Amino acid sequence: MSNVKGTDVKPSQALNLDANQQKKFIRFYKSLGDKPASTVRFFDRNDYYSLHGEDAYLAAKEVFKSTANVKTMAPDGATQLDYICLNKGNFEVLLRELLLVKNYRVEVFTKEQTGEFSIEFKGSPGNLIQFESMLFNNVDMVVGSSILSVNMKQNGPQKTIGVACVEQNEQTFSVIEFDDNDFYSELEATIVLLGPKEAILPSIDGEYERINQLLERNSVMVTVRKKSEFTHEKSNLEQDLNTLLQFKDGQQANANSLKELKLTVAMASLNAAIQYLDLVSDACNHGHYKMNMMNLNRYVHLDAAAVSALNLLPKPGTAVNSQAYKWQSILGVLDRCQTPQGHRLMAQWVKQPLQSKELIKDRHDIVECFIDASTARADLYEDYMKRMPDVLMLSKKLLRKRATLQDIYRLYQVVIRTPKIVEVLKDLDCKTIDKSLCEPIKDTLDELGNYKSMVEQIIDRDEVEKGEFMVRPSFDEELGELKKTMDEFESKIAKVRSKAVDDLNNDSVKLEYVSHLGYHFRLTLKEESALRNNKKYRTIDTLKGGIRFTNDALEKLNKDFMEARVQYETQQQSIVEEVIKTALSYLGSFTRLNNHIAELDCLLSFAIAAVSAPIPYVKPKMSDESPRILNLQGMRHPCLELQEDITFIANDVAFKEDETNMYIITGPNMGGKSTYIRSVGAAVLMAHIGSFVACEEAQIPYVDSILGRIGADDNISKGLSTFMVEMIETAGIVRTATSKSLVVIDELGRGTSTYEGCGIAWSIAEHLAKETKCFTLFATHFHEITDLANTLSTVKNSHMVAISDKDTFTLLYQVRAGVMDKSFGIHVAKLANFPDEVVDLAQKIYDESEDHYSQLKSQDDEDAAKIFLEAIEKLTAIDPELVDDSKINELAKNINIKVKNSNNTYFREQFPQLFH
Repeated sequence: MSNVKGTDVKPSQALNLDANQQKKFIRFYKSLGDKPASTVRFFDRNDYYSLHGEDAYLAAKEVFKSTANVKTMAPDGATQLDYICLNKGNFEVLLRELLLVKNYRVEVFTKEQTGEFSIEFKGSPGNLIQFESMLFNNVDMVVGSSILSVNMKQNGPQKTIGVACVEQNEQTFSVIEFDDNDFYSELEATIVLLGPKEAILPSIDGEYERINQLLERNSVMVTVRKKSEFTHEKSNLEQDLNTLLQFKDGQQANANSLKELKLTVAMASLNAAIQYLDLVSDACNHGHYKMNMMNLNRYVHLDAAAVSALNLLPKPGTAVNSQAYKWQSILGVLDRCQTPQGHRLMAQWVKQPLQSKELIKDRHDIVECFIDASTARADLYEDYMKRMPDVLMLSKKLLRKRATLQDIYRLYQVVIRTPKIVEVLKDLDCKTIDKSLCEPIKDTLDELGNYKSMVEQIIDRDEVEKGEFMVRPSFDEELGELKKTMDEFESKIAKVRSKAVDDLNNDSVKLEYVSHLGYHFRLTLKEESALRNNKKYRTIDTLKGGIRFTNDALEKLNKDFMEARVQYETQQQSIVEEVIKTALSYLGSFTRLNNHIAELDCLLSFAIAAVSAPIPYVKPKMSDESPRILNLQGMRHPCLELQEDITFIANDVAFKEDETNMYIITGPNMGGKSTYIRSVGAAVLMAHIGSFVACEEAQIPYVDSILGRIGADDNISKGLSTFMVEMIETAGIVRTATSKSLVVIDELGRGTSTYEGCGIAWSIAEHLAKETKCFTLFATHFHEITDLANTLSTVKNSHMVAISDKDTFTLLYQVRAGVMDKSFGIHVAKLANFPDEVVDLAQKIYDESEDHYSQLKSQDDEDAAKIFLEAIEKLTAIDPELVDDSKINELAKNINIKVKNSNNTYFREQFPQLFH
């Protein structure tokens, strides 16, 4: 997190409490009792904030990267409480980090008139409403704010899951109910699809503990609420929905008529979410929420492992405008959006690849049109999109009665700029663009015609040119009189400026106006000498842009002008309130327009990503005809090719239904196996989002799911071993995959013993190839699995090419047919400067492996086989650049000890020198 500091606030000075005040606060603080470690408490002390106990140390580390600023209250020498103080700038920085990146809950206590502290604001990753003005005051809101509520009904082995999602930015309720398996595969797909930051559960006991683990694996904060809140009792829920929902014209304004109420398990979840967010108590929510029923079949099924395997999302906290964001993930590669609403929609699209052939085709056609029309693309992207404000946030300010005339005018600017966008789009003469963008936008603009007329009648556009937002004086008689008075003062002020030009003998004297100072003079810093010896003029301040100054005449006129202006603003306030009230009636139209702008921004972004890649992307040819074909020529990884100093080696892949359904890929570590299979997954996913793909030529079938298992990272902090993570993810793959799925698996089986790992990897590969028959890329270090190609005609072997001789070993990152030469592990060991005796031992074991491995198995000599396989595996896994002499010696010693301790007949015969 950035260490952003304003004026430093020293704790010893800021928390200026006497001994009695300190004792009183410490008693109060301790009366609050224990809190979860994931909750941070702030105490608002008007000009700054204090944090106490462990929260103080957390704040010190996050903001100052040091705990040196932590102080201690010790009023009587015995009672103590550590604390730190933050100015408002640092408070907002820490708040943003805690809620948007670190997944903490936040409570802000303020003083009541009685002098006692009480909670005024509460927030969590899924509930940012009370902190929006602080979090996004000067920062575009490019993150969503959704919260999930999960409920379960179990009838014997059957589990019915009810999910409700509340999106407070969009003011929508989404519900779904489904039966799920023991691994909660459908629930995981729902979590990936919606991408919530927080989820509500009624318990973390029994089956809910497994759901809790699933949520934590997906980096979703879990909040436990009372089970009594998870109810679908009609008396409360219906009443709340009647208050919150916006019913369509002609629709019965009664929640009881909604088909969604039949989903009783999901409705129980929704009730808990409404209670937790306390939506009914906020009048701004009344009559604005929409209800919809989720349909998972609209989207390609993604599991969390695939999201991770394909580098779909950037690391939490990565700034959208940073260089790392662009090459760290597929979202970063594709998100070249110019608007906050575009950024938000792109993050949604990437997690929701489509199954609809028509929608995918429409997006591809529009992107193709934008790529071909370079001038129109540049105009739309660099000019119109760049100047579009966040309509959603402006609409929310309207809804919360926080809007100003400036906000009203910014919405007006959207309305008057958008027709020019429609003209540019119309000139492209593309039927798909006309149908998907032009016509919907034009219909929405027609709805906003009266809004445009209202603003033109009410807002003084001459004042807007000066940066001021005021009601036209002709709109009200008293405003007209006040305007005349202000004009008279301004006329006199202009004469004072002319006098100043003469006094200072300088034509460069400028008359300027800013809201907090009013009228003043300005000269550049170079012209400062003109003021030095003239006592008639006083310097106000010196800035980079010049010296601001005044004199008695200007000061008096400015005071009179500012008083008249205040009267003007007071007089116009009632009119402004009416304007805002009227503008509220257009919220639905502005929401639709915002969505159209976001969609256009995303499609332009796809085109920009395609043409700005090192090698331009191509339009994928997509088909669902039989036989299904996945053929990618000159395929690259979209993230890696953007990195500096990288010359990416392109590769091909060719699947054909019932001819080649699976590739088993072998090759040395660091040889590019993982990158290769990730590239295939990335291309298929990008095609289903509607993007072009990083290939020279691409033929891609429509898929129903993209499932992955890549890497073997431990998840100890969440109570799961490598092996358990592997089993959960692969079980999900086996249960979910169909013949229309794409599966990418890498290094399966490393989380357990070599025997078990090889057996598990073999059985899964065989099941996918024989039973599921989906397109599968299976990268493995178990060479035995390549034997599947001898028994199943649809399984093919590939390997990553490397060349070696006695002293050199070169990775070419190219994919070739056939099985890898198994001796590369020995070459890696030599390059790592392993002791000669260890290399000789490994070479001897390897040279005789063909003869003796089968003999070992037939003799059921498990100890010898296990030592043999583990030694080869460890040698093959060596990265020469990361291993030092001490690690080499330690590994050699361990191999020797295992061989000696085995007392195995085979080893005694082959390596007698080790047993002397």
